Amino acid sequence: MTAIFCALLSGTGFYFSLGLGDQWWLAWLAPIPVLWLAFGDEKAAYVFASSLCAMALGAGSILRAYGHSLPFLVLIIAIGAPALTFAGAVMGARLVKHALGPVSAMFTFATLSTACDFLVSFSKSGGTVGTPAAAEVAMPILIQSASLVGFLGVTFLLSSVPAGVAASMRARSLIPATLAVALFAANAGYGYWRMSLPPAATVHVALVASDAAVGSVRSDDREAALSAVDAYVAAIDHSNDRRIRLIVMPENIARVAPAWSDQVQTRLAALSNSTGATVVAGFNTTIGDSDRNISWAFMPGQSQPVTYEKRRLVPVLESAHYSPGADPKTLTSGIGLEICKDMDFQAMLRSDEVQTRPILLAVPAWDFDRDDWSHARVAILRSVENGVPMARSARNGLLTLNDRYGRVIAAAKTTASFTVLTGDLPLDGRGGGTVYDSIGDAFGWLCVTLGSAAVAWSLLRNRSVSGLQSTDGSYPSASRHT
Repeated sequence: MTAIFCALLSGTGFYFSLGLGDQWWLAWLAPIPVLWLAFGDEKAAYVFASSLCAMALGAGSILRAYGHSLPFLVLIIAIGAPALTFAGAVMGARLVKHALGPVSAMFTFATLSTACDFLVSFSKSGGTVGTPAAAEVAMPILIQSASLVGFLGVTFLLSSVPAGVAASMRARSLIPATLAVALFAANAGYGYWRMSLPPAATVHVALVASDAAVGSVRSDDREAALSAVDAYVAAIDHSNDRRIRLIVMPENIARVAPAWSDQVQTRLAALSNSTGATVVAGFNTTIGDSDRNISWAFMPGQSQPVTYEKRRLVPVLESAHYSPGADPKTLTSGIGLEICKDMDFQAMLRSDEVQTRPILLAVPAWDFDRDDWSHARVAILRSVENGVPMARSARNGLLTLNDRYGRVIAAAKTTASFTVLTGDLPLDGRGGGTVYDSIGDAFGWLCVTLGSAAVAWSLLRNRSVSGLQSTDGSYPSASRHT
């Protein structure tokens, strides 16, 4: 009964903080019940089942957005994989606690959780889309460690703090909890200091989107495509804001056939010239022998756009129709181009920012309505990791402007009618210059090494102690830590 109660408590916390949850503070508390159970004398099978069910319940929040759009097998993997990795980290920490003590268990849970989050990021279909670190984007002061070691630094803190509390509760020792509080305070202090630095300049940005003004994305429908583009141009004209220097439209507004692509480009180039703003808009078209999900970027005075081809495609929904692009693109003005799911892959984005050093990112996107904040906050983590502001315009989602610290300057939910969001986006140098950009995912590999070593050492120690047991089950020369 205790195991069930702990699973429900932790699962509820995960459900409302991770995935589609938005209660950032619950992410710090959710693991405590299951870890408290694990650090006690409960049977291993009960601990495993409790931790597995807790994370499965939490990960199930994604069904609200994707339950009717993604294949059943994909949904099973999306819920089952984090449940299994969380349960594995809990069981590893339990083993270490009984072999090496509560402090070792606290840090083992943190390193194993971080290692799992890191290894999952190699998935070509998901990347970091499921990282628990995204839950803390709503509290930017707590995610600045991402500029040092990437999103994994946030995952480590989200794991070590509750593990320290749970270990102290079980061991009746203040040491693990004191270490946890010290880590939390140090991270918050660093965040406060980093975010106190003033911006060097600002740029006035307009994000514009409509959930209804779209053309066909699968077939060549010239009239529908031109009508959608004309509606976007009119929406900007109606705003009558002459200070705009960047306009970002959503992903895949319509399919544009090569035979009449010049008519779309002429309209968008005219908008760029009339406003004096760079215009970035998403479409799909045929390039060579392949269909591509693209964005076109028009700079004032230029009739031909810079074309960026999306490199990370949504499994099945996009990969069945489009071929991925190959290279990053940054305009001569310093505006970097990415599209939606590209932002889920930290290693690729880090490589992009180090290579191109953009002053900001313009990101057309297309969300699944209910996952608007969930997906936007994963993209915002990339801003903190690489020190680059972002203007993200998502159809069926959120329009967001955020600075290099992940602070949301302005946000608005899209509707069927046009939503035009304007704001002054703070700029400060170029992206690609953070500590994380220099060391990459070294912290992730460190956690893989340390977590594995702690579990291996505990197994060897337990085997050694078992070999010293006398026939009556006592331990004449060794004892377990409690």
